[in-house]
Amino acid sequence: MVANGHNHTPRLPEPPYPGTFEGTTSHAHSYREPSAFAGRRVLVVGTGNSAMDIATELAGQADEVLISARRGVWVLPKTLFGRPTDQWNGALAAVLPWRLRQRLSQTMLRLAARGAEGPALPPSPEGVLQDHPTLSDTVPALVRAGKIGVRAGIERFEGRRVRFTDGREDEVDHVLWCTGYRATVPFLDPALVPDPARLPLYRHVFPLDDDALSFVGLMQSTGSALPVVEAQSRLLAACLTGRLRRPSRDRMLASVTAELHAARERWGDRRPHMRIDVDQYLRQVARDLKGVRKATPLAGRRVLVTGAAGTFGRALGARFTELGARVVGLDLHADASAPVPVVACDLTDPESVTKGVEEAVRLLGGGVDVLVNNAGRGGPAPAELRPSAEVHAQLGLNLLGAWDVTGAALPHLERARGRVVFIASRMAVLPLPLAAAYGVSKRALAAYADTLRLEAGTHVGVTTVYPSMVRSPIHDSTREAGLSLDGVSRPEPLEGVVSAVVAAVTARRAPRDVATTRRGRAEMALARHAPSLADRIVRRTVAARVAAGAFAEAPLAEGLRRRHGREG
Repeated sequence: MVANGHNHTPRLPEPPYPGTFEGTTSHAHSYREPSAFAGRRVLVVGTGNSAMDIATELAGQADEVLISARRGVWVLPKTLFGRPTDQWNGALAAVLPWRLRQRLSQTMLRLAARGAEGPALPPSPEGVLQDHPTLSDTVPALVRAGKIGVRAGIERFEGRRVRFTDGREDEVDHVLWCTGYRATVPFLDPALVPDPARLPLYRHVFPLDDDALSFVGLMQSTGSALPVVEAQSRLLAACLTGRLRRPSRDRMLASVTAELHAARERWGDRRPHMRIDVDQYLRQVARDLKGVRKATPLAGRRVLVTGAAGTFGRALGARFTELGARVVGLDLHADASAPVPVVACDLTDPESVTKGVEEAVRLLGGGVDVLVNNAGRGGPAPAELRPSAEVHAQLGLNLLGAWDVTGAALPHLERARGRVVFIASRMAVLPLPLAAAYGVSKRALAAYADTLRLEAGTHVGVTTVYPSMVRSPIHDSTREAGLSLDGVSRPEPLEGVVSAVVAAVTARRAPRDVATTRRGRAEMALARHAPSLADRIVRRTVAARVAAGAFAEAPLAEGLRRRHGREG
């Protein structure tokens, strides 16, 4: 969020006025005390608010104060008929177009100024609502009293003498430039923002093609800037917390184009991209925010989910998005049908992981608050057989892939004081036969989570979730091999697992281990506190399945059948 303002880099006349000035010069940006100009003849160049305020202070200190007005100006009193001047225009903005408001405002100003005689600042050829407002109760009176002299624009310098465009000349000691500022963002690459004053921004906040960048205060308002800045902050906060969605790029472009056309018609080529009618703008933002949802537990959180195109990943992405989070997924292949953007990434390839996490972080706006290590692979892998390619694949994805992604994302998570959730399995604590690679990889994953908690737990919350069997394609290869454990492990609803993950992420403190059902909590307690009893229960259940012929057609279960006296 760029909120550095645009009143910092002084703007001087370009090209400089002809001739050489032998006195001293300064810009309003460096002005501090009027006493520094005591006894001097000072020329204030400009008719904006800074010029009026500085000229008022100098009138009581300097020997002579002159104001150079290159063009006419509307100087508005701070109050009009007992009310702040801007409130009159604000009240009319609700019912009248700006041209009619302008006529009424100018009529009121002329009525308020009736009876004033003597010298005055030159009138503006533009309407009062077609220029940046200049407020002063004192300068017009000081001009009429002869304490501030009014001069035309500068033509050239000759020593200490200044010749003006109307032929008049004056000798001055100091020229104080009140000529405004240039909008700059020196900390951004010029290729990204070549000229901030000509940047097309939706609602003067959002770039059309960069979700990771926003601006507050890059505007020139017809009234006070602070109400606009507050409105922009509310608008941005609603978007960052997921309570308000940005329109499509086409809609934003159409709005910016129409607004720019209207600004040029009203203000010409004087910073049309930055111009704001304060009253219209505040009403527009209020309409934008009218239907904003209340904040949700995950509002604005940046979530990275691995295995986002699978059954668990899709459900997690949809739920996180529903709760207001910004979600990006990683999966082997990009999937346009997934509920969240999915970056193609091979989690078993370190180089692919590096690039994938970098791209996900970019899409999330430069950081990660939550990482859900969900990607997993299952399949038949009896423990009695030598490790097959399937065993290596499961260990590589379920353990090393999660380890690699976590390591790549950890610097972002640490900066955000974020959370990591590992989706393990009940088989990590209650192992089952014929699926050794899955159980071993998930138990190792839980051990990795425990170690990570010891190392990074002061800054990153670490949780391991232990679901039981959920009906999903991950079990298809096991069923095809005739090794289905459907009768050994009881299925549970997918929604319960998703809710457990959400609860872990939104808890005030990250829980250590989370079982997804009441039965799961009992099984985990049994496995940890009475492992021998747990083994006997599993063995009896498996023996009953073997006796029922559940694995009769599975070559990989030959050893299990033989040891149970069921060779064929």
